[in-house]
Amino acid sequence: MSLSFLFGKTVKPEEVVRKWQRELRKEERNIERSIRDLEREEQKVKLEIKQAAKRGDQKTARILAKQIVQSRRAKERMYKSKAELHSISLALTHQLATMKVSGALAKSAAVMQSMNNAIKLPAIQQTMMAMGREMEKMGLIEEIMDDALELDEDEEDEAQEEIDKVLDSILLDIKPVPVQPVPEAVNTQEDVDLQARLHALSAV
Repeated sequence: MSLSFLFGKTVKPEEVVRKWQRELRKEERNIERSIRDLEREEQKVKLEIKQAAKRGDQKTARILAKQIVQSRRAKERMYKSKAELHSISLALTHQLATMKVSGALAKSAAVMQSMNNAIKLPAIQQTMMAMGREMEKMGLIEEIMDDALELDEDEEDEAQEEIDKVLDSILLDIKPVPVQPVPEAVNTQEDVDLQARLHALSAV
């Protein structure tokens, strides 16, 4: 497929690769910003946990601790996304060097593998799908798989252990007041807000 057909005008292969690299750097910056946001939010949640513990509200403390666990998992996925973006960028740099000799893009197993890994990560999936389609048309990679990242079935059990560890580390010096019983069926607006925050983190 000619470059003019792909982009509507004549474009050199190296220009296309540099365009992809600019997009990758932009996504890396977005991920770094999201990680900083999660870290700031985690500090706020830690304070909320301490406040809940001091008033004996263990239910809220555990919900907030779960939010921290999910936030840290989201951050791990973001670091993985950033690593995949970096791998793709390095492989594209190699392609630029190869083009100086051959004058054209060649199929790259390294780019293909990193793209298939990246496409599974929610934080960058949309960008990678669009870039992957362009790479397919340019003959750089074969058709990429668009399967979403599957969560571990044991993740919920592991989360409970992590929640306990989070609470232990945050509440080490906190002496809670006697716990006041709370009716099971009552869902306050605070509970609703906390559940919304948990749902948002699980989608990152």
